Amino acid sequence: MPVELLRPPALRPGDRVAVVSPAWGGPADLPEPYRRGLEAMRSAGFGLRVMPHAEARRNDWVSATAAERAADLMAAFADPDVRGIVCTIGGNHSAQLLPHLDLDVIRTHPTVLCGYSDITTVLQGLHARTGLVGMYGPAVIPQWGAVGGVLPYVADHFASVTGRVEAAGALPRVGYEVHDDDFDRAEATETPLRQSPAVPREPLRAGRAEGPLLAGCLPSCRHLIGTPWQPDYTGRVLVLETPEPPYQLEDADADLTHLRLAGCLDNLAALVLCRPYRWDAATTSAFHDVVMDHVRGLDYPVLARVEGGHTDPLPTYPIGVRTFVDASAAEIVFTEAAVA
Repeated sequence: MPVELLRPPALRPGDRVAVVSPAWGGPADLPEPYRRGLEAMRSAGFGLRVMPHAEARRNDWVSATAAERAADLMAAFADPDVRGIVCTIGGNHSAQLLPHLDLDVIRTHPTVLCGYSDITTVLQGLHARTGLVGMYGPAVIPQWGAVGGVLPYVADHFASVTGRVEAAGALPRVGYEVHDDDFDRAEATETPLRQSPAVPREPLRAGRAEGPLLAGCLPSCRHLIGTPWQPDYTGRVLVLETPEPPYQLEDADADLTHLRLAGCLDNLAALVLCRPYRWDAATTSAFHDVVMDHVRGLDYPVLARVEGGHTDPLPTYPIGVRTFVDASAAEIVFTEAAVA
């Protein structure tokens, strides 16, 4: 069964936030969005502590060795002046940190930890082993560093979840979505990314349910299966999202097959699918068909086209917090506080 929650202290303007790169060394390749992200976080009132390897680049896929990246994260958790830890970006190798983490330190000094995509493995792994309520939410480069500034929806929901010692309530709806397929043009012209009308949330299977939240990027969830860091999926409201190309429909089908064979989809309370990233209407519809094939015969609500994931604007999903889903009404409600 899910572990007892370990809520970090609330994070508010004036607090110090550590900046880490648990996987890819994005700041070295994307210095301007990284600079903007730091400025936006300072403008939001946070003091920053940039950890030693946050801006490093060991090779094309990681910022530093696993031990060095883990040391940055542990130093942030151990620092009594740090109230939040925000990742610069994702990648594909965050799971390498897990054996190097000191769980006793994290239990003693729980801290708001926020990131998404490949950071799934750290957020879910720490939740499984310590009960830490991690935040599947905005990162420094993609969200805080967006051309034209962080989207108000992103910043406001992050503050609502991490800064208030009360339930954040209903996940706000937003009628637009942003894809960074015009990223190079936006950077070159300093023009904000295009906002396109969003298709409303879509019930794929009716019903109501409540359970502790588990959120993650679909391929990254696979990295923990069969390891001591795998979370218990039983009774969860599972929120899944898909990453950027070249990830395709066939990859999602394979990943869902792995989750189903491992029993991860068998006893959920509800399944929530975020807006697919850079997929057209036909591919998105086909994805929903694939998902429903994998959960055929399982009796829980399924709600699709929900805000979150690689498709901005990205809300903040607090892992472990009890969450109510009414698929028919297309509602998601966080019913308890994420922070203490």
